[in-house]
Amino acid sequence: MKITLLPKTRLGYWSAGLSILFIIMIWLKMQGLIPLMTFMIAGFGITGFFVGLIAVFMNKDWAILNFLSIIVGLLIILWIAAEIIFPH
Repeated sequence: MKITLLPKTRLGYWSAGLSILFIIMIWLKMQGLIPLMTFMIAGFGITGFFVGLIAVFMNKDWAILNFLSIIVGLLIILWIAAEIIFPH
């Protein structure tokens, strides 16, 4: 098992790209530069999470950017759960 920075499979590139897109778009939303709803932006991160899980466990793509997408997706899922449990 060799861990690399960049993914080796197509699914790995998709998961990394979707997670990076999520990070960039949520930063732009916080700056007030794009008027998208947050749950639409979170969809990119959640999709990257599931694609990253498939890339890691089914395709054995052990890349750091795949694990980044899994971590980002888990944070989004925890954020959604916290919003449901503790609404404001």
